[in-house]
Amino acid sequence: MEKKKAGALGARTWSSIVIFGLVGQIAWIVENMYFSRFMQNEITRAPYATTLLVAWSAIFATLSTLIGGALCDRTGKRKIFISAGYIVWGFTIAMFALVPMNPSTDKVLPLVILVVAMDCVMSIIGSISNDAAFNTWVTDVSDTSNRARVDTVLAVMPLFSTAIVFVGFDSLTNENATPADWKKFFVILGMITTVGGIIGLILMKDKAGLKPNKENAFISDFTYSLQPKVIKENKMLYWCLAGNMVSAIGYQVYVNYLFNLVEGTMKIKDYIIPIAIIGVVAAVGSVIVSALMDKFGKKHFYYPVIVAGIAGSVIVWASKFLIGKNEKALIAVLIVGGILLVGVSLVMAGLFTASYRDYIPEGKEGLFQGCRMVMYVLVPMVVGPLVAQFIINMANRGVTDEAQIVYPMELFLGAAFVMLFCFIPATIVRNNQPKHHEELLKELEK
Repeated sequence: MEKKKAGALGARTWSSIVIFGLVGQIAWIVENMYFSRFMQNEITRAPYATTLLVAWSAIFATLSTLIGGALCDRTGKRKIFISAGYIVWGFTIAMFALVPMNPSTDKVLPLVILVVAMDCVMSIIGSISNDAAFNTWVTDVSDTSNRARVDTVLAVMPLFSTAIVFVGFDSLTNENATPADWKKFFVILGMITTVGGIIGLILMKDKAGLKPNKENAFISDFTYSLQPKVIKENKMLYWCLAGNMVSAIGYQVYVNYLFNLVEGTMKIKDYIIPIAIIGVVAAVGSVIVSALMDKFGKKHFYYPVIVAGIAGSVIVWASKFLIGKNEKALIAVLIVGGILLVGVSLVMAGLFTASYRDYIPEGKEGLFQGCRMVMYVLVPMVVGPLVAQFIINMANRGVTDEAQIVYPMELFLGAAFVMLFCFIPATIVRNNQPKHHEELLKELEK
């Protein structure tokens, strides 16, 4: 058994956090970004298809996390749901290699429905294994003295996973990709996820002393974190989630169109290096900031982080005035704005998600994963794409040929506007969380 003290996590625990955080995010990168690209490039550019893809995936992901979280607590197990789930998750990704591409006009809608349905199946498996079981396990093994670091490390995983997919496999999915390239892409990324699950069978361990919790009926556990009484008793937990929710809505306004924004709208063909610079600098910066948050307290970081996120969105939007005029200056502005934009999305996890974990009552870790999914995934992935669809439709008024649809840079302005609302939950959490944090630290020192 690992020797554990407040703030210290053993090598096996950190290895599990990094490996399963990374592999899980590789799978989610495929779902969150490349499925949208696949839909836009190989099925239809019409924004309704992307909106349906994202929204329905979020609905099924949320329901699955509610079920998975309840199962984790009722069985007192996490590892089996994580490992077995990752193994099956990989196969659901690989199945996309069977989807027909470049359909005739009369086949577009049936294929949109097929891709959405397959994405929902993939989301069900991924949400039970990653969003429910893995996140419950992370709550088990971490404590208030290290959660900002743990959650920021996990928040960096999407960047590392994006870098891995970008460098190794992006050429299989760009505008010149063939159907054979896409098939290869889905099979390889599916295999990576499955192998991750196999590693989990050997490496991961559940927290010692976990016991099944069957105090309530399953339907009660399923809806536990959404019950008015529970919300009232744990209101600060929900304010923490609200901060992440607003930030995630802003992120969802542009992220599903990011590839085509950079490659199509901004006309940057060699975008691997700029994206890599943004990812590396944002990742390193966010880890440094998270360490400072653990040292000096989160209270001092809420407002500056939100301002930085808004500034980053506006800077990226402003790069539109350099498109077709000065590519070097365009890339430089994109890098500066992108570092702020991406860095803030990572630091938000250290601010709000870590605080949310602090407020979870002991023994209810799995039950509170459902409300996290509702506020951090379901609402953002429904509202964000709808905002994006409105902006895209406004920018393409009069366009009748779907192939001529342009994804506008104003998507970043939409994200900036949404981020303004982050100040509301940030103010409430900022004024209340430090006291609770100190109380938890004192308990750990006993």
